[in-house]
Amino acid sequence: MNQPVNFLCNLLFIEWTTLVTFGLCLFALRKHEKSAYYIYTRSRYLLGTNFLFFSLEPFFYWLEETGIYNVPHTEIIALSLYIVAAVLLSMTYIPLVQPDYISRRRIICDAVLTVLSLILLYTGTIAGGLFGFVSRLVVTMALFVAIYLFGLRFYSYYRRAQQKIDNFYADDFRLSIAWLSRSVTLTITLGLTSCFIPFFPHWLVGIHKTLCFLSAIYMFLSFINYMLNTDFVALTIGLPQENGRLNRSTILQLQRRTKRWQETPAALTKNITINDVSRQLGTNRTYLSLYLNAYLNTSFMEWIGSIRLKHAKMLLASNTQMNMEQLADATGFTSASAFSHYFKAHEGLSPKQWRRQNQYKTSGQTSGKEET
Repeated sequence: MNQPVNFLCNLLFIEWTTLVTFGLCLFALRKHEKSAYYIYTRSRYLLGTNFLFFSLEPFFYWLEETGIYNVPHTEIIALSLYIVAAVLLSMTYIPLVQPDYISRRRIICDAVLTVLSLILLYTGTIAGGLFGFVSRLVVTMALFVAIYLFGLRFYSYYRRAQQKIDNFYADDFRLSIAWLSRSVTLTITLGLTSCFIPFFPHWLVGIHKTLCFLSAIYMFLSFINYMLNTDFVALTIGLPQENGRLNRSTILQLQRRTKRWQETPAALTKNITINDVSRQLGTNRTYLSLYLNAYLNTSFMEWIGSIRLKHAKMLLASNTQMNMEQLADATGFTSASAFSHYFKAHEGLSPKQWRRQNQYKTSGQTSGKEET
């Protein structure tokens, strides 16, 4: 057995044992009693099932490569595993950004389509000839469509989830669901290329399997880490989408109240949410969100950020003794790094650079007045 084949055998064995381990770990994790964890727990079981189910693919290839057992129709088995995995992964990831995605009707439809695809695939395999080729081609195309629709639905719901997070929290919590986008992108890319594995040379199969292995590690670790953020993400994505219009008196009332509120210390509170602000303004979350989105053309996060930025620039210009930690604390940012990142993203300069530049301007203006 040559070196590339040895490498591929070892890689397949490691991938198989890793997927089995990940699947068992996801099932073994303690179940949380909080209602916010219900969707996460269901997705955890589905992802664990997917890992265990999909571990059969490297296992069968490993048996074949090592010569232990020649599994018949390995490519057909792999294709059927991809079909089931596509359904399981869509039900794993989409509910994390759209809680009501899974319904009885969707489960029945997905189950029926999956069974029909598998029946067509294995009937064609048994019949062979032209019918076998056509059936495999049709099922492969159906898999392409399923993966495409999975991506289309996910990214549509993902963008809405980002908007809901922006409209609820003052700080940028979008990174808490960014891993979902990366995981789905990896799943789609590797899922589509997996259909062509039978035509790959050994070295390309090795590269593909290495990428699958690394992607599985990333997906597992990201999913476990997401448990820390489930509480506040579930709180926002479960909120209904704000639609409708505000009458003129409500708009004028909110204009007056928000203008006064911006000048109070409450506007610089850390980790403030739209629920907190709406209570302080004597209105409700829906009205405030509609006012910000439709009439100010901004999100809650950007609105609070602009208030913080205004106060930060005032402090930078007037108080040269305050360091970045003190400035961040005084303006409501969670950390000095978050403050510096936000400031540079909106001003094009770091806070220190902005302070130096404006100090020169201020000193120049003062000197001019003295000469006069």
